[in-house]
Amino acid sequence: MTDTNEFSEEDLQSLINEALSGDANAGLFRQSGPSSYVGFMETEILEDVYKRLSGHLPDSILVEVFKDVRKEIVFRKKSGSILDLHTMTKNCNKCQFSGLVPELPKWNVVNPDVLFVVESPSFSPDAVELFLKSLKAAGFQASRICLTYVNRCPAKKKFTESEIANCLPFLHSEIQLLNPSLIVAMGLLPLVSLLGCEVKLKEYRGNVVWLGHWPILSIYSPVYALKMGNNYVDQFSSDIKTAFTFLNKEEKISYDTRAENIF
Repeated sequence: MTDTNEFSEEDLQSLINEALSGDANAGLFRQSGPSSYVGFMETEILEDVYKRLSGHLPDSILVEVFKDVRKEIVFRKKSGSILDLHTMTKNCNKCQFSGLVPELPKWNVVNPDVLFVVESPSFSPDAVELFLKSLKAAGFQASRICLTYVNRCPAKKKFTESEIANCLPFLHSEIQLLNPSLIVAMGLLPLVSLLGCEVKLKEYRGNVVWLGHWPILSIYSPVYALKMGNNYVDQFSSDIKTAFTFLNKEEKISYDTRAENIF
């Protein structure tokens, strides 16, 4: 994780003040338009490029090509470091949760191949076990993936719209800075938070859609899968394998053209 000892006291306090100021035009969260966070304006062009190339190249090669493209786009649009962002995240208290400290992402927070996004850090032990078991069975290693959250505080509750809105800039900036090859939205809230509109998860589950220049695979959360029973647990494990296949195998993964109508 991050190490705030790398900052001087003055630098650290400046970052904290900026994070808590509520100024939408400050620092890492500065916007020049609707594409600042996740590149909505690039969606149509990059989707068209992807579809044209997908008939000639396997996904395992395409993800590397698009990772280079994203790196160049992000470099031009965003400054700052993941250390700065996570320092601000750790010290945020916008929602005033008593006694709760925002949690930082787990595993690779530098250059992950996959960014898994779940609703909050409040996983049940059974859900954690299912997630880890599925990752291992698919072939993933901690060095290749990152787990992050829509809501950073480990509150065992249904988050309000304002609480979700407080956290979303952290997630959007994180995506820009981490630049993963694939985003896996685990559950409805992560998917809706990324797409910015109301959708039904069951209509997108298991398919890859595009958000700007990032491919997103939508799957059930491990909590929901366990709640619904064995068929959903099997689907969850299968979808984790699909994520691994998308990145590593010369096989085609279903591309959902319905996402074109979102933006």
